[in-house]
Amino acid sequence: QAVVDGDFAMLESELQPVLKALRAGGIHIVAIHNHMTGEEPRILFLHYWGVGSAEALARGVRSALERTEASR
Repeated sequence: QAVVDGDFAMLESELQPVLKALRAGGIHIVAIHNHMTGEEPRILFLHYWGVGSAEALARGVRSALERTEASR
């Protein structure tokens, strides 16, 4: 058993693909929010956690990362 706990800061357009990837990997979403007002582009923060095999959790986080522009 392993635990993963972390945050994403992402473009608003990346939110849905990242959410879907984390949930598919069995990783729970704790919160989604923003810290700024009127920023362009809009940046959202997503907090997550999961418990399971280290390999499965790593696959879930990697899959989510691959859906962000930072990975391209």
